[in-house]
Amino acid sequence: MAVPSEQVPEITEVSLDQARAGNSTDATPKSSGFKESAPAMNGDEEDGLSRIERIKTHFGDRPECFKNTFQEVSFVFQATVATATTSFLTGVALIITVPVSQDLGMTQGEIAWISASVSLVAGAFQLALGQLADLLGRKFMYITGMGSFSAFVLLVAFSQNPFWMLIVCGILGACSAMVVPPAIGILGAAYTTPSKRKNMAFSAFSAGNPLGFVFGTILCGIATQLSSWRAAFITLCIIWSVFTVHAIWAVPNVENFDRAPLRQRLSTLKQFDYVGTILTIFGTGMFTAGLTLGPEDGWASAHVIALLIVGVVLLVIFVFWERIFPTPLMPPHVWKDRNFSLIIAVVLLGTMSFTSSGFWTAFFLQEIKQYSTLMVAVHLLPMAIAGLIWNIVAGRILHRVNNTAIMVFGAVCYLGASLLFSFMKPESNYWAFMFPALILNVAGADFQFNVANMYVMQSLPKHQQSLAGGIFNVVIRLSNAAVMGISTAVFSSVELTAEGMADPMLKFTRTFQVSVALAAASVLFAPFIRLGTQGNHPKEEDQEKAQSGKSTEIGTSAGESELEEKKQDL
Repeated sequence: MAVPSEQVPEITEVSLDQARAGNSTDATPKSSGFKESAPAMNGDEEDGLSRIERIKTHFGDRPECFKNTFQEVSFVFQATVATATTSFLTGVALIITVPVSQDLGMTQGEIAWISASVSLVAGAFQLALGQLADLLGRKFMYITGMGSFSAFVLLVAFSQNPFWMLIVCGILGACSAMVVPPAIGILGAAYTTPSKRKNMAFSAFSAGNPLGFVFGTILCGIATQLSSWRAAFITLCIIWSVFTVHAIWAVPNVENFDRAPLRQRLSTLKQFDYVGTILTIFGTGMFTAGLTLGPEDGWASAHVIALLIVGVVLLVIFVFWERIFPTPLMPPHVWKDRNFSLIIAVVLLGTMSFTSSGFWTAFFLQEIKQYSTLMVAVHLLPMAIAGLIWNIVAGRILHRVNNTAIMVFGAVCYLGASLLFSFMKPESNYWAFMFPALILNVAGADFQFNVANMYVMQSLPKHQQSLAGGIFNVVIRLSNAAVMGISTAVFSSVELTAEGMADPMLKFTRTFQVSVALAAASVLFAPFIRLGTQGNHPKEEDQEKAQSGKSTEIGTSAGESELEEKKQDL
């Protein structure tokens, strides 16, 4: 009779506990075995709820600034187009080198300046326009930049001499600089919470630079083959006009300021860094111009030496000025972050290798192989297909694979591609050398751009997202201009030697070796980056912690019940 009397308190205790938890229970006496199974059943039920919530939040919530998913996808596409604008134009410049040089009588240095002028002006204005976008309005600047780009690219199609083309290409660089900072600013401000959704959005955005370059060569190569090089720029005008109209609806109003009249917003221009803008424009412009003019005019020429020295001095003054100005174009504190500085250095070296090898590969196919523009586009097509695939892979592994390993892998891909290009001969098999080199080259760009974009956008606060994008892109644009000057200098110097005249391939081999040196330097720096994974949703982490806590609690209560039963038996 003692046993039933001891079981009654146990039944009452279980009922009270379950009543407090809000569960309906049966008052019928049950064995102690049921006590052990009840928590397990509740735990399974809670596990089921957590799984549903985890599935729901696995991809992340849509940002509130988008009315629906279609607008969200449309804007991400617009942001990808924005970052592809300059590289798209660079790809066009590569594919039309021979027909333009024959039509307008351009020298090799002037041909290199078609793409260099775009990158140079875009890089020089990127920081200033990034700060203006944060101050005056991102959507307005984005639409203005897209519209002006489509207008001026049409003007290039009617160029009658080299100077006409180069000047308008410089203006196109300023137009492209107007669209990138606001696109990045809206993207960074909209996707504030780490998630798989954010990873996919940024991976699509990061694909703009390499894919813009590839699609620029392919689409405009087809247009040039069917008509002329002028048709390539008319095609660009039509495409960007459509993008401009689409942007009016697709781009959301995500601004750094409250709604206010334009006159009131213009008062914020007092915070603008005018001195820093002038220093960057003239400093980078003079230095890059000196690099480009050196091979043709002679490195000992007075104007070449003057351009190089004055350019470096202005850039040094810019660095000191940014340390004292209250609202600088390039906040000095971001460079104190060791990872930030290393990431920028690795991406800069890798991008220089990618741009140089891409330019001289296209020129090699036209001059040595004597391929038509359409055949050049066909031979470069694997870059576009591989770029899409690598970008999808990058977006799916950012939150799973250590990002330092991804950066190292990207640097090694750059190095492998450059080595294959440097070993290439006129009679080399395409599938053995150029094809794998193209695949590796775009892999390095996609992986490194994904990691770098995510980290750079997290380095500055929400109200400076456009400026953060400007800092990253100014490095890319100026590195493109600088490497074109360096590689063109090597190409022209070798071309004038006796060995270069005897072996037409030698000047291309030397330029590919420049890419090898740059890629090797990026491989040396990449292992010192210290990054984990990026893009894990905080809700998932909290749920995992909570679930592990619940499991521990259930295990502890089960252990206590077993201990109590042993005591009762004794």
